[in-house]
Amino acid sequence: MQSWSRLIIPVLITCLALLSTAAHSNGPGATAATPPVFSFTAPATEPVIEYSLRHHMLADHDPVPLLRVYGDGRLLVHRPTYMKNAGDFVLQLQQGEIAELIRLLADKGILDFDAIAAKQEQQELRAARRAATGRVFYISDTTDTHIRIRLDKLQRTADSKSLTGFDTQITWRNLEMDARRFPSSAIIQNAAAAAMMLHNLSNHPGLARPP
Repeated sequence: MQSWSRLIIPVLITCLALLSTAAHSNGPGATAATPPVFSFTAPATEPVIEYSLRHHMLADHDPVPLLRVYGDGRLLVHRPTYMKNAGDFVLQLQQGEIAELIRLLADKGILDFDAIAAKQEQQELRAARRAATGRVFYISDTTDTHIRIRLDKLQRTADSKSLTGFDTQITWRNLEMDARRFPSSAIIQNAAAAAMMLHNLSNHPGLARPP
């Protein structure tokens, strides 16, 4: 594994996410029609990507995110005590792999996520389901999915402004369940696909306990 202590001087990694519509299918409703240009600094004290789950029925919530990806390639996974194979794990990614991961998240609309529009669509879908069935759906064991992306700079398209200090967060209650209930919603399906991508990464077979 690469020695992290050698990465002393911050290196600005500018990544052009190459997107070929012939090679990559965005799926319904994906918003990243053109390749975004973004940059992140390595090393950094704050993660470029965070992913966490909060289960409300658990009395003692562990505040450490399940997954953190840093600009120098460090991927840290923290599995709380209630999870199987609990503990801390690490994996070293290449910076190109981080760029590809961000591009995939962009393909699923995470960098452009409109929480207000998403919630409005969710409410409309719930109301339509109630009107059709006459039933009220309730989940007692609620789970919040949280995704956060931090970038030094982001330019979504060649014609758009370059944003500095980009920081976006998504928190969605019962995202997995909503994805099952509302398969026609592109916003919900893409958000759930992005969350699943990060969750799968938290179970990467190359993860190891730190020495």
